[in-house]
Amino acid sequence: MYNFGAVKIIIIGSGLAGIAIAERFMAARCDVTVLSNTAQASSTAISTGMYNPLVFRRLNLSWMIQDLLPEIHSFYGSIEEKLAIPIKEPIEFARRIPSQDYHHLWEKRGREKPLSTYMGPIKDGYGTVKHAGMLDCTLLKVQYERYLRAENRLIDRSFSFDELSFKDGQVCIAEGNFDLVVFCDGPYATQNPYFNWLPFKLCQGEWIIIQTETPLTSRVLNNKVNVIPMGENRYKLSSSYGWETLDWQPQEEAKKDLLRGFEDLFDVPFTIIEHRAALRPTVSDRRPYLGRHPEHRSLAIFNGLGSKGVMLAPYFSKHLASHLLEDTPLMPEVDIKRHLKRFRHANEG
Repeated sequence: MYNFGAVKIIIIGSGLAGIAIAERFMAARCDVTVLSNTAQASSTAISTGMYNPLVFRRLNLSWMIQDLLPEIHSFYGSIEEKLAIPIKEPIEFARRIPSQDYHHLWEKRGREKPLSTYMGPIKDGYGTVKHAGMLDCTLLKVQYERYLRAENRLIDRSFSFDELSFKDGQVCIAEGNFDLVVFCDGPYATQNPYFNWLPFKLCQGEWIIIQTETPLTSRVLNNKVNVIPMGENRYKLSSSYGWETLDWQPQEEAKKDLLRGFEDLFDVPFTIIEHRAALRPTVSDRRPYLGRHPEHRSLAIFNGLGSKGVMLAPYFSKHLASHLLEDTPLMPEVDIKRHLKRFRHANEG
């Protein structure tokens, strides 16, 4: 990218999307500020942070994984170096083989290219998944916000849309005028009057941590839930998908679902240590939302990353920054223009 030092940008939100786009803008030497209430409930703050290259139902590659993986490694690696913290690690990941038909499908797909790059042999009833990993989202968010404070780039407060106004092509808020505002407000985007015409489909995700008397596995196991070893005989069970009750409070039914998934694999006594819930900003077509507002060119959005945010944020933050700074075209699959009819309908009359 070129040097865009004269471009003054404010990012609303310090979750994974906000961190990623902030990094891209700062790499282009933009004048970047992040506005975020760091005490507000955040899906990034409690995200499991796991990524894997496969879609298990039909054993396909996850969308664009061959493009996403290099960006995952280079982007998070650069943040590790910048903040001097370890946030990403490879994991041993295995998918349970539930039937003979699935066993045959796994072996068949595992011989095909490019799937064979990501699939290993079946051992003890589990298929091996290659190139999976885990990002410590909690540590990333806390340490990145600390970095922003140290650089005087963080405004730690809630944002009110009532304070926003436009003047001479700029956006005005309490702290000053900006050339561009990028909303990375996660599930709170449904309350954003400039982008609430986008068809968000919020989902409540939950996980629990249990402790057993004896060790069970050193690998991450996937069946109906993920069983993630955390050390000291503790295991995180993730994650549930709730579409009806949408808040930040754990639900009893979700806990039962997670435990049933665990008990389908292990018949051992355990103690529940912790149970957490968060809202995910998912979308119906499973493609993120990128782009400028149809009328207010100084407003943009980076959202809709859903449960694959760890995988999508590095690649698409770079894609969006290039679009906003250099006017390169967006992929039609992620451009919010794909919902332009909804915007027009919402603004009729």
